[in-house]
Amino acid sequence: MQNYHEQPKAIRTQLGSRLWPQIAPAVAALLCLSWFFLSITPLPPNDLWWHMAAGRTMLHEGALLTQNRWSYALPADAPYIYQSWLSEIAMYLLWRVGDVPMLSLARMLLITASYGLVAWHAARHTGSGKAAAAALLLAILAGWSNWTLRPQTFALLAGAAFAVALGEFLDGRLAPRALLVALPLLMALWVNLHGSFVLGIALVVLALAGAAAQRAQGGASASLRTLGAASALTAGAALLNPLGIGIFAYVRSMLGNAPLQKWFVEWQSPKPSLNLLDTSCWFFLIVLLITALMALGPKRPSVTAVLWYCALAWLAFGGVRYIMWFALLIMPLIAQQIAPHLTPDRPRPLHPAALAAIALVGIIGLPWLQINTLIGAGGSTLFASQGSYRTLMADTTPIGAGEWLAQNPPSSGRMWTNITYASYLEWRTPDIPQFTDLRVELFPTDTWEQSFAIAGAKDEGMALIDRWQITTLLLDRRRDTKLLARISSDPGWCQRYADRDAQIFQRCTS
Repeated sequence: MQNYHEQPKAIRTQLGSRLWPQIAPAVAALLCLSWFFLSITPLPPNDLWWHMAAGRTMLHEGALLTQNRWSYALPADAPYIYQSWLSEIAMYLLWRVGDVPMLSLARMLLITASYGLVAWHAARHTGSGKAAAAALLLAILAGWSNWTLRPQTFALLAGAAFAVALGEFLDGRLAPRALLVALPLLMALWVNLHGSFVLGIALVVLALAGAAAQRAQGGASASLRTLGAASALTAGAALLNPLGIGIFAYVRSMLGNAPLQKWFVEWQSPKPSLNLLDTSCWFFLIVLLITALMALGPKRPSVTAVLWYCALAWLAFGGVRYIMWFALLIMPLIAQQIAPHLTPDRPRPLHPAALAAIALVGIIGLPWLQINTLIGAGGSTLFASQGSYRTLMADTTPIGAGEWLAQNPPSSGRMWTNITYASYLEWRTPDIPQFTDLRVELFPTDTWEQSFAIAGAKDEGMALIDRWQITTLLLDRRRDTKLLARISSDPGWCQRYADRDAQIFQRCTS
């Protein structure tokens, strides 16, 4: 079988147009499994509910937020950038349309569509459905632990579409005019969804550099004029956001934020691991695999592919949160390097029975059916213990405690809870300020040290409770064990609420 890139452009285009029906069985099966996996796993509250609270506030007030909300540890006018304003509004509107099931469905659609789109391009890029499926499997294993619903999830689809459009152009299947329209439009959307938009600018600039290097070596390359224009238009489109050029300073400040780097694992460098459930394990495996195949394999990648690989790998080495992006965007390179070691594909369109099975999985996976209750979710401590849609939400979502606080707000003093609970409370009880939350970059280092001292329940932490006039504590039974043990034995604190996961204590009144 002649290599895909060695065939004349007309033949490549014809093959690409007929390729998807051939490779669908392998890739469709993996996407189907991903859909089912997402249908039975809960929505973590971490970056979901406070973003939704921001979206609700912006729509109700008719203006973008620019200052601190919901925290008493900082002045109310402390500046804060809600850069992902479009994602926040989108999440809130989805909730209004279909409540928690619609949020869950959005996660399923965004993630499977993102991975499916890049797998489709990987198949066209290599002419091998098997290689595309293998690359997709590795990308899934490296990224599944980051499959939450937050602004980054919305950006994932925009980023996938951006990379695919650019890849299709480099492969000669997308016209220059189409590229010059697609990239700026996608960037204008992406920049208002999430800070990861800088990846798009990097990809197109590196594509220009790769094409220039290949041209200098005397090889064929994509049009430098088109890629130069695409780079300029993409960079210009990135300015179409409320911060203008200031968006780049914001992203830089996030990358260098001390509390993020010091205390939050997803912002820290991945550690070598042999645990197959750890995405870091698969990241290092992919890096070793691709490096070996590029050095020893028969198919040498283009200069652009090497530049993309090096840039994305460098980013992922700097933070666990970027592993998902790394694995997703280099999927075509993985497939290209694996393809020569696999037997050629045979035309195999999906059998009607397979189509029926995929449709069935799609239907039973719809969140409204809560299919995970059939496999024990109702009795699992991984899921919330209260609420109509509790098996769609993680146990760190304090639904019952939030309802109790909404009905019994503290009459005096302030409240403290851990940052995971704070996200949901800012949605359910926005009038009860929190100490800290997952807007990590909003709070200086000393504020985080105070919050952790309170959680540690030592004398310093108890003194801080008095200093901040905290009279209500919402504690997680499994995660706030030190503070819970100390408060439970203190006669000055009385339990007001308890469920499987949470307890609320307030200062006892005489």
